[in-house]
Amino acid sequence: MNPYALRLEHRFAAAVEQVWDAWTTESGLRRWWWPGWTPTIEVDLRVGGRYRIAAAAQRIVVRGEYLLVAPMTQLRFSWTWVDGAGGSDEVVGEEELVDVGFVPDADGTLIRLEHTGPWTSAGPTDNYRQGWTSVLGELTAVV
Repeated sequence: MNPYALRLEHRFAAAVEQVWDAWTTESGLRRWWWPGWTPTIEVDLRVGGRYRIAAAAQRIVVRGEYLLVAPMTQLRFSWTWVDGAGGSDEVVGEEELVDVGFVPDADGTLIRLEHTGPWTSAGPTDNYRQGWTSVLGELTAVV
């Protein structure tokens, strides 16, 4: 187990179905992921299916493969940064793993997120904490 893994919990005042839809559909992700950048989003939600989120003007692209899809309960996927310049999709980072649990919580949903990678320092953990906190805040605003 990597001692630098990022673990976050975030509560949403929305039903699990709404939060799941926001994470697992192109239209749902478009509402909160990298707001203001109008990313292109591709989702093939099935084990072995792939996703890709790209903000062309910012030259930022992340992609991966769905490793576990347990509707309304858990989502696990690989996470790889790629070079967004010129649409090359050349990998620029090592593969990481994101695991998201969806837990009904009173009249809302609790997300338990773990993001791990081959990190040997707290730097990536701190950077991802900032990024995930930001996008989860955006998700809070739309569900």
